[in-house]
Amino acid sequence: MIHEQIRVIGADEIEEKLDGLKKKAPVILSRAINRASEKARTEAKREVSEKYFISQKNVLKTIRLKKASKAVLSAEMISRGSPIALSKFRVSQRRQVSRTKRGKASPSVYKAGVERAGGLKPLDGNPKAFFTSVGSGHEGVMERVSSRRLPLKELYGPAVPSMIKNEEIIGRIQKEASETLEKRIDAEINNILQGG
Repeated sequence: MIHEQIRVIGADEIEEKLDGLKKKAPVILSRAINRASEKARTEAKREVSEKYFISQKNVLKTIRLKKASKAVLSAEMISRGSPIALSKFRVSQRRQVSRTKRGKASPSVYKAGVERAGGLKPLDGNPKAFFTSVGSGHEGVMERVSSRRLPLKELYGPAVPSMIKNEEIIGRIQKEASETLEKRIDAEINNILQGG
């Protein structure tokens, strides 16, 4: 689970710009903070999807926003999620192993990738991993846990919260949220001064 909190204490400065309308400051701050938290969510899904073989939709469904109010001048972006099946990322072949006329396995080695920059890497460990479906119809990248045919163990990649916590990604999210917050405070002040 990851929490990305956006908090601002700047009522005095805003009051000066509003020429003493102190009671308007919490409205301005809560609106600006909420816009910044929405920007953080948008940036999170975009950045994660650009770095990893995962769709923005699958990132977004792990994220919840806890919005700011006039009484609580902070917002949180919370991502919750479990490790994701490796088959949900990028796999070279999405079919079970078959045999050629000469009896060789096809494909001889499956490849999979989690990060786009790393491309697909062979799953040629011992035991070799392979793509298959189990009795329930569930498909995944599996490996045997012993020399026996069963049981099988499914392989997983990272959870979305772990991807968001990537140093580069979290840095960009924080930068975008901070810049949005600053712009929105000024925009909300102008809106109030113009009677909005």
